[in-house]
Amino acid sequence: MAGRGESVNVMLVDDHEVVLEGLIRILEKQGGIKIVSVARSAEEALEKIDRFPPDVVIVDIQLPGMNGIELIRRIKSRYPDIEAITLTVFDDEQFAKQAIKAGAIGYVIKDAAKEELVKAVRAAAKGESLISTSVARKLIEEISEPAGRKKREEEYEGLSQRELDVIKLMARGYNNRQIADILFISEHTVKVHIRNIFRKIGVTDRTNAVLWAIERGLVLKDKDTVKPDKPPV
Repeated sequence: MAGRGESVNVMLVDDHEVVLEGLIRILEKQGGIKIVSVARSAEEALEKIDRFPPDVVIVDIQLPGMNGIELIRRIKSRYPDIEAITLTVFDDEQFAKQAIKAGAIGYVIKDAAKEELVKAVRAAAKGESLISTSVARKLIEEISEPAGRKKREEEYEGLSQRELDVIKLMARGYNNRQIADILFISEHTVKVHIRNIFRKIGVTDRTNAVLWAIERGLVLKDKDTVKPDKPPV
C-alpha cells in the first residue's frame, strides 16, 4: 500500500476504450493518484500485474473471457496486499455480494459522481471500504429482519457486547479512530476487538466482516446508540 505522501498506483481493467480514457482523465487530475497500467481483459491484467504492480485495481464486472469477479478472486489469492474496486453498471446487491466475497473492498456504480470513485480509491489504499449508497441500501434491505424478530446469541459466534458494538460501527462505515472516539477506548483496543471478531466469525479482512454483519442485521441504525465506557467530557 502507498505510504503517506506517496501516490496511489492504480491499474484499470475495462474493455471499453471510452471508459478507460474517462477514468484516466478523472483519476490523474487528482493529486496522489497515478495510473500505472490499463488492461482490456482479465487475462491481460494478470499478465501485466507483475510488471506494473498497483496498490489498487479497478475492475469492470463484464469483461471478455474471464469476468471481473473471478479476476478479483485470482488477484486477491495471488496478491493479497492489492485492493480491488468493482466499477460496474450493475446496481445490484447480488453482484455486490459476489464481488465482496471474491475480495473487493469497494463497489462503485459507473454513473456515480466522479468524487465517489476518487474517494473509493483513496479509501481502498488505506484498507477501507466504500460501497455506493444505492447498493449498500439494497444490501441492508435484503437482510433486514421483520420488526420484532430477535437474533439468538449463538448466531453471533460468541461475540461479546463490546465486539458487537465495534462490528456494528464498522458496518456503519466508521474507521478505527472514529470507533475509538465513540466508545471512549483506545485505538489499540479497537484493533484488538477487530482481531477477535475476525477470528470468531472466520474472516480475514474488514470488508467481509462488514458483509457478515450486514447479512445478520448488525447495522447501527440512526436511532440506535452504543454505550461508551465512560460518559463524554
